[in-house]
Amino acid sequence: MEFSINKNEWKFNRADVKNAHKSNFKDDAWMSITIPHDYNGGVDGVHSDIFKGRFDFNNDLDNRLIYKGPGWYRTTLQIDDKHKGKCIFIRFEAVSLRAEVWVNGKEVGSHDGGYTAFEFDITDYIKYGKPNVIAVRSDNSNNPNIAPWMKDETKSFPYSFDYGIYGGIYRDVRITVTDPIKIEKVLNTPVSGAQAPTSVSIDTYVKNYSDKEKTVDLKTIILDPKGNQLSKLKTSKKIKPGQTITYKQSASTFNDVQFWSPESPKLYKVQSEISYDGNTIDNVESTFGVRYFTLANKQAFSLNGNKSFLRGINRHQDMEGLGYALPNEQHIEDAKLIKDAGFNAVRHAHYPADPEFVKACDELGLMLWLEIPLTGSTSDTPKFLENCKSQLTEMIEQNYNNPSVIAWGIGNESDRSSTEEISNTVFKALVDLAHELDPSRPVLGCNYKFKSNQDLVDVYSPQDWSGWYSDTLNAYNPDAIIGEYGASIDYFNHSDQKFDITKNYNPANKQSFWSQEFGCFIHEYKISLGESQKELFPGHFAWVAFDFASPRAGRKNNPIPFMNQKGLILYDHKTKKDIYYLYQSMYREAKDLPMVYIVSESWKDRWKTIESKDVWVYSNCDSVKLFNDYGKKSFGTRIKNSGPRKDTRFQWDSISVENNVLYAEGWYNGKMVTKDTLLLNNLPPK
Repeated sequence: MEFSINKNEWKFNRADVKNAHKSNFKDDAWMSITIPHDYNGGVDGVHSDIFKGRFDFNNDLDNRLIYKGPGWYRTTLQIDDKHKGKCIFIRFEAVSLRAEVWVNGKEVGSHDGGYTAFEFDITDYIKYGKPNVIAVRSDNSNNPNIAPWMKDETKSFPYSFDYGIYGGIYRDVRITVTDPIKIEKVLNTPVSGAQAPTSVSIDTYVKNYSDKEKTVDLKTIILDPKGNQLSKLKTSKKIKPGQTITYKQSASTFNDVQFWSPESPKLYKVQSEISYDGNTIDNVESTFGVRYFTLANKQAFSLNGNKSFLRGINRHQDMEGLGYALPNEQHIEDAKLIKDAGFNAVRHAHYPADPEFVKACDELGLMLWLEIPLTGSTSDTPKFLENCKSQLTEMIEQNYNNPSVIAWGIGNESDRSSTEEISNTVFKALVDLAHELDPSRPVLGCNYKFKSNQDLVDVYSPQDWSGWYSDTLNAYNPDAIIGEYGASIDYFNHSDQKFDITKNYNPANKQSFWSQEFGCFIHEYKISLGESQKELFPGHFAWVAFDFASPRAGRKNNPIPFMNQKGLILYDHKTKKDIYYLYQSMYREAKDLPMVYIVSESWKDRWKTIESKDVWVYSNCDSVKLFNDYGKKSFGTRIKNSGPRKDTRFQWDSISVENNVLYAEGWYNGKMVTKDTLLLNNLPPK
């Protein structure tokens, strides 16, 4: 039996409170909250506006850092007398960054690392039929023994964090009541290839928490994506008290393999059931997907024997009013927004994703690059390395069965404020461990300073900010998987300027270039070039799906202070910038989702009087007709004729707009299949 305690009455205090772990502690005056909860999420630590207290403006050297320190949570839990003799476990999907847990005043364990799940056996601490007090101390302090760590937060990047390190129990909490012998985990390893027959190896880990040896039977059933039974496997083993046994099983009865891919995300199921003395005592359902791929620089990405291309985007889980504490429904919605834009891959920056997001990627068909939160600084303390190993192990084991995951990342820009020797030592140990835990997936690292670190990973991924932080736009010529590219885009910033790919505007330091138009110009060129050169490199990942908070010193003077505005969608995870429609027009096919979008929804006051201006339209249709009325006063029909490589947008040059209606029709295969209307301000109504 498993149940959530998210909606229990939880009490919270954002402070280090003496004796708060004790059963008889009085928490009546504390704030009442529910889980998930982020104690930088709002003005008082609960869901509120993102900029009213999200940053501690009054208590900081640079008026920028979010609250760093402890926060206490308390709730009560009642377990019925009928469960005596069972085992009781509490599982946290994540607590940032350090968690210490007490039950009825007794410490049951601690966990370091803010992005992976952990579980404690609390059986011996439970009072059956009575309220049990659960107390949790969360602490998101910058700690040289826990990744992520920054060497000196008062300085600018790479010493300071470029994304918010929040605090609290921000993912789900569950209680599991089981027999003293239980399934700990199931790891499914499918093997397939162009010539090799498909098979799956299933490792089922079973632990005996009782004081008696038992002969435990394992029955494993494999179901195909339609629910048809493919195999039934049975194994028996004796398990001594306190012992964990691994049952190794395999099957190869795949008559008609259904491969997992972004276009057809087929999932197989594994039903694992254990029993002894004739009684079924535990069961677990897991999944796997059959797919094989080749990921290497200087060549095309290949999936299931077919050349493909990683049309990728980065994602932070940060959201307005919630901080990290996104409900499961929002994680799923984020994945849908990314898929609907046409992306087929996500780099989850810079930490493991919520299980619901990973599950959504499995089901929707989004390939995932997951990485541990080793960003910016690498500590030389032995405990730091051990913590990185622990977080890497947890990330791999907890996401091992997800076919969407195609790569493990061991860090981002994580040798920037450390010595080459320190980073080499840490990176090598992590690469070796990842290979040991999972030889089937490559290990990636992104944007390292030292060549020796770049050579340690299986596939090295640079970032490319040509046209934004450095160089001219036409310097973009990738031959490696690109982990990040993009531009800052302020939603209400617009420009009529015509841009040149051969000119370095130094735009990152000029907010006049943070316009939607210049941002689209940057992305247009790189999307187009990537599509034309996808035989020469595996793919690239745009930065970033959603705007997110960035408390680093260099973000203080942004149009929205301390906000990284490179997202396709605003920090509300709802409002789409023009660039979202650009990607949709380039990455989605009209036969599946015909679309047309007049640029720009956030520039309705562009015309102050009747005058001539250029008009852009993004669409995946064959042609677009543009009107200054509903089907009347035509500006003519266009095919894609513009953009920095003349293949990214539909454009009408110097057209005179006389009334407040711009209306576009998208035509595909000789039919009008979609339309868009932009109602302008200031001009005479029509």
